[in-house]
Amino acid sequence: MSTRRTADPREVAGVEHQAEVLSRLQFPGIVTLEGFHRDGGTVTLRLGDDLPTLGERTPASAAECAYLGAALGRTVGEVHRAGFAHRDLRPDTVLVDEEGRPLLSGFDRATEATAEVRQEDLRALLLLLTGLLDLLPATDVVDERRFRRRLARTLRPRRHGDVIDLSGTLAELGAEFDERSPDLSTDTPGDDLRLRIKSGMSLSRVRARPVLLVTLAVAALLYGVGINRESRPVLAPDGPVVEFDGQRYQVGRPGDVAVIGDWTSANGTCDGPSTVVLLRPASGELFVFSAWAESGEVLARRTGTHRDATGLEVRTGECDELLVLDGEGGRTPVVVG
Repeated sequence: MSTRRTADPREVAGVEHQAEVLSRLQFPGIVTLEGFHRDGGTVTLRLGDDLPTLGERTPASAAECAYLGAALGRTVGEVHRAGFAHRDLRPDTVLVDEEGRPLLSGFDRATEATAEVRQEDLRALLLLLTGLLDLLPATDVVDERRFRRRLARTLRPRRHGDVIDLSGTLAELGAEFDERSPDLSTDTPGDDLRLRIKSGMSLSRVRARPVLLVTLAVAALLYGVGINRESRPVLAPDGPVVEFDGQRYQVGRPGDVAVIGDWTSANGTCDGPSTVVLLRPASGELFVFSAWAESGEVLARRTGTHRDATGLEVRTGECDELLVLDGEGGRTPVVVG
């Protein structure tokens, strides 16, 4: 646990402000607020694990830099959605956990998310990522050097409308880098896919709180709740995002298509809990999540590839039926199970 204690009048107000903001921003990608206490003129702020900053644990490749930027962009976008702007994005205010996931901290200067300050956050994030790109170790690998040049062009100002736009672009770019770098990709058709924050790094442990963690290479779900037809999650209009019980859960990267259902199995029955199926139109891959895990590592099963797929549809009934849509208006039933 990280503890910050101060009686300096110049710092007290900032610490109090950070505690207030964090109490309203407890979702994935944000440092965990463990407690706040005031004793006379002394304030104590207790945060989650004592982790290194991004300045101390930098990315090692263009793909890692792109994925990290995509994760940060999504987190900052959710901060904006909650009504705040960070206003202090720099390596010292981004923590990195043991699995390489960035956690946003340092909310002393956070303010209301006006259009102007949201753009300030975007510019600060672009500057931060450009700095990280410059710090990557020298390499003689031709593809890696080309990836770095492409990432540098992507990070130029005025190329992105907001941080969510930047996040989507970086996620797609990181995935493309992975696909063209055999030594960075471990997925093979038909394999179970591990929950990841970036290529080659599996998440073996997660905090037991109600979140779905973003994966930028592979979509996945976290946290177990008993979900039935009387209490079903729904897809948000800005997906692939699931909304359930007051929480928002991202279940894929931009461009993926997700649906939720109590699916008809091969024997024609369904088991009650609703689960997520996700289509990646760029590759035609279809992923099935058989459960909402209570903790630990989550696996997604790749059930097949539908090269002409453009979307998914749910035909509801006593059991739900999954249909894969193609560009010519066709609907192909797919058995989930």
